[in-house]
Amino acid sequence: MTDEMANPDDARGLILIEGLARQCLRCGKNLCMRQQVLNLALGVDDYLLCLFCLSEDNGKGPAELLASLGPYVQSRQCFYKEWRKYGSEAACPDPLGCLPKNCFSFT
Repeated sequence: MTDEMANPDDARGLILIEGLARQCLRCGKNLCMRQQVLNLALGVDDYLLCLFCLSEDNGKGPAELLASLGPYVQSRQCFYKEWRKYGSEAACPDPLGCLPKNCFSFT
């Protein structure tokens, strides 16, 4: 038995970027790592928003925001190495509450 407590996110298989917010500042929804990356790609790291709140802040629909940021995320190794950690739609932690088809269309 170990003295270290397991990270509850690890127990669920959820991969997140260490040291960043895990919940949307506005609506409180749990974030996935790809939502963390989208915030970073937009230059936001002091507070994070979910895909829906982030798209609202940027005057776009969620699918449109994903489509517009996808090529940028792919072109930046620092973002893309994190993005690829969710290897398929099956890795999406919230398939019913998010847009996995759109999100994984440029993986």
